[in-house]
Amino acid sequence: MSGTSAKAICLAYLESAILSGRLQPGERILSKVVAAELGLSRMPVREALQALEATGLVTLRPNRGAVVSELAAEHVAELLEMREVLEGLAARLAAQRVTPTDIEDLDALIAAMKRAAADPARWVDRHEAFHDRLASLSGRPRLAAELRRIRRVLQPCISRYANRHPEPETIGHEHEVILDALRDGDSRRAEALAAAHVAANAAALLGPMPTVLRTSSAMRTG
Repeated sequence: MSGTSAKAICLAYLESAILSGRLQPGERILSKVVAAELGLSRMPVREALQALEATGLVTLRPNRGAVVSELAAEHVAELLEMREVLEGLAARLAAQRVTPTDIEDLDALIAAMKRAAADPARWVDRHEAFHDRLASLSGRPRLAAELRRIRRVLQPCISRYANRHPEPETIGHEHEVILDALRDGDSRRAEALAAAHVAANAAALLGPMPTVLRTSSAMRTG
């Protein structure tokens, strides 16, 4: 196995554990344990941890090794503020370029979210896919990449919220209202609705944030 493929395996494994909440904020990640679980050497694990530090999901600390990054409530709030503006911009640009096929794709992603309502992990995956597709329709690759980065950092928080709420959608700010504006080609309304969607969900997410972020994990790596 090449070093690159081994790193990719480690990266996918650790990223999944963090984003799903199996590894909790502040929890140590021991490279020797991960390496043993995957049947790999420690080197690709260390490389994967360095890559995850660059995304903000992991913090590498002198003499303590790697830990899952803990996001203070004010950090989460700042990221959500950034996402609100950028999601609105992406929706406005997307409304100017969207095709009937794109509308069908987004509609299918919303339907997939609804089918996954009883499975929080699947719902979050479908949710991310919808927003990723919407951002890609803006025609601005850097904008889409920045939104993807922000969502990845926030995803552990969203996953924990979805696990605690059977219906994570905020009434009046569902994804369908954004899709309706896109279908009409109303760029300004799409921008306003996408921003309002993020703001409404931010209010719900930030309410329990101090408790959510500091919940101790039952999973330990050593």
